[in-house]
Amino acid sequence: MAHGDAASGLPSAQVTAVGGWICFEDEAGAWLNGPVRRTWGKAGHTPVLRMSGKHNDKISMVAWACFKDGVEPRLIYAIKPSGGYTEKDFPRFLALLHRRLEEPVTVAWDNYSSHISKHVKQYAQRQDWLTIIQIPSYAPELNPVELLWAHTKEKIANRAFRSIDELHRATRRALRYIQRHPELLLAFLAGTGLELTPPPSSP
Repeated sequence: MAHGDAASGLPSAQVTAVGGWICFEDEAGAWLNGPVRRTWGKAGHTPVLRMSGKHNDKISMVAWACFKDGVEPRLIYAIKPSGGYTEKDFPRFLALLHRRLEEPVTVAWDNYSSHISKHVKQYAQRQDWLTIIQIPSYAPELNPVELLWAHTKEKIANRAFRSIDELHRATRRALRYIQRHPELLLAFLAGTGLELTPPPSSP
């Protein structure tokens, strides 16, 4: 895994030596009053979204964009209808990731407090199939899941959802669409400037 501007943040030699999959992870939220994007409207009439009084209700999402050289990329995700994710959730998520991929996993994520908690670190140290590397805090653009969230939120933009269930279903459809189109995951990776295989070293 190589990037000319952040070699220290995503060490190519380490990821290559471990083998298996590299999985980028990130969390996001979606609210009943979905994201607003520029759209068409009748001249002189501003489009209006009618909403319930619960527009602050939200769902929480976590996603892993998983890549392996020569293999079709995979998206693994979870949606939580209330509350956020804590340090107690991530060992379970990491174990799920390993079961789904059935190979060694290198996880690349940011310095969210639950990621770097003692609980998660102790779990990771006990797993010989798991390597964790930190995405530099100053470089979220190196995480393809950021682009995945942008794509997902475009799918639910300019809508006022009537319930958490309705929002959950719409978001799940958007994520399943990405699952069925792995070329999108490759596009998100390309958008970061990262490459699955490091360039050959100079003689």
